[in-house]
Amino acid sequence: MMWSDTVNLVEVEETPDDDGYTTVTEKSRKNNLFINVISVRRSEFYAAMQAGVNVTIAFEVRTVDYDGETIVEYKHPGKKTATIYRVVRTFTPDGGDTTELNCTVNTSPASVGRGRRQ
Repeated sequence: MMWSDTVNLVEVEETPDDDGYTTVTEKSRKNNLFINVISVRRSEFYAAMQAGVNVTIAFEVRTVDYDGETIVEYKHPGKKTATIYRVVRTFTPDGGDTTELNCTVNTSPASVGRGRRQ
């Protein structure tokens, strides 16, 4: 594998504010981790669709670099800004050297600071 692309992995915490809206705060961040962009497996794609989730991209990261982060920031080649993805499922094949992150575009209103009411 090439390990030629990079991502930022972000762990966030969602807490309700005084008005009952969800506030998202960044707990930790790992910048410029080398990854491989891989194809979403057919079984993952259809299982996600049945659950109402659209898995749009998959990343392969080294297992030692991944600590359960839920947000992936990835700048597609040729684009000026990064796309924010939410991890919907992870998979570590036998041997455990790499972990696959199946992601969807993050459309959560809470991701922009103030979001859904609880």
